[in-house]
Amino acid sequence: MKCVFRMLLWAGLLFSPCQFLAAVDEVPIAVWFNPPAQPVPLLTHQSYHSQVMDTKVGYSIYLPPGYGEGEARYPVVYVLHGRGGNECWDTRVVTELDRAIASKLVRPMILVYPSAGQHTVYCDSVDGRYMADTTVIKELIPHIDATYRTVARKEGRAIQGMSMGGCGAIKFALKYPELFSSAIGYAGGFVDAEIMKQKVAMINNGMFGGDITKWMAEHPYTLAAPLADNVRGKVALRLACGTTDVSFDLTQTMHDVLLKANLPHDYLEYAGVEHNFNRIMDVEGPLGLIFADRHFSY
Repeated sequence: MKCVFRMLLWAGLLFSPCQFLAAVDEVPIAVWFNPPAQPVPLLTHQSYHSQVMDTKVGYSIYLPPGYGEGEARYPVVYVLHGRGGNECWDTRVVTELDRAIASKLVRPMILVYPSAGQHTVYCDSVDGRYMADTTVIKELIPHIDATYRTVARKEGRAIQGMSMGGCGAIKFALKYPELFSSAIGYAGGFVDAEIMKQKVAMINNGMFGGDITKWMAEHPYTLAAPLADNVRGKVALRLACGTTDVSFDLTQTMHDVLLKANLPHDYLEYAGVEHNFNRIMDVEGPLGLIFADRHFSY
């Protein structure tokens, strides 16, 4: 019964309140520019032009206290949104960061929420319409480094995410270890072939032309073993998931995959926590930010 319930959650409107307004198949794969209806405390909404898609792409950014003074450079944490979300999806992490900086638990740092398409699973679509992987890695990160006073190398760059974003963060860390010093997958949506093909067909069709092998070729389950030598000792990895989370079994599998690939990582299970980032943050507090800060080395 538990497995059936989880499959129904994956099939339905799990990841964002906006999805309750329409059936999943009616929701677009990606809306790239999503300004907030009202200003969000601590964040400013900005944009860049994606050359690869010829469209405006949004992002939200936090600049730490003191940024406007002097010429200091700051490390950056990228926080990837979940399925159905966008660059304005969450404010909890930035609130935790602002408090942690004030309490001197972490050094001052920049935080960026990318827009990567509501249902792209952080991949490039086979038809070239939705280029989430390319725009985050080859357009957004260079734009942030060129626009703000960042530590523009892996020693000052971390990536984290929740749900679809948790899967994306681990995927990017495995695929681009030269870019990140650490990565965290919170309740990672490590959707396997069965779930993708049978329960999230709109993504399989819209992103991969119905060819499930295209998705699995980009999946962290697949990437871990062949890329392990490039990642081991170079990127700090962390998985965290609640025991009542729809992604719990998938996160356990990711944990096993990393173990088999001999990739050291932190693994945490939170008893009774469901698929809700605020609930995870209630338990985590600033721990994920402390993890990122500990692995900055510049």
